[in-house]
Amino acid sequence: MSETPQPTTRSRRRAEAGFSMIEVLVAVALLAVILLALMGLISAGIHRAYSGKKMTEATILAQAAMERANVYAAHTLLGAASTATTATQTWTRDSSGTTPGTVTGTTPEAIERTAWSTLLANADLPATNANPAKLTVTMTAMPAGKDFSNATMVQIVVDCNWVEWGTRQRQVRLQALNLRTTP
Repeated sequence: MSETPQPTTRSRRRAEAGFSMIEVLVAVALLAVILLALMGLISAGIHRAYSGKKMTEATILAQAAMERANVYAAHTLLGAASTATTATQTWTRDSSGTTPGTVTGTTPEAIERTAWSTLLANADLPATNANPAKLTVTMTAMPAGKDFSNATMVQIVVDCNWVEWGTRQRQVRLQALNLRTTP
């Protein structure tokens, strides 16, 4: 009967030896680089999802404000006289609340101004004292040179502004032309 040859001491050490220290360090460094890249991708994805959510909320807010403004005598909602050519109102929400706030009265103008203020107050947009969220409604008689009493159209612009992550200015702007019949 033949005996199997015993491996030499050198070949036995090689078979029993694991990874060298340099191989382990290279593997750990490679793993660290890959994990850092993945964390960066996850962070960027979270930022984009948050920004997309806020942009959608601002668009819904601007659309609701536009629907409220798109009426026959839109300028009266902002308290403008028939002889005016433009009317603008800005609502601002910060940590302490929304200004201007609720308007008292039961006139359509008071009801709509209160509704616009409430829309901004209930919007889930970031707002601080340093960076308030703003809703601006601007109406302009068209064509140029006409006032609200004799304009054939009224341009309505709704702007919604806020700041994300403390420094990034964001805005949603909707525009519409309210066509009117000539009186």
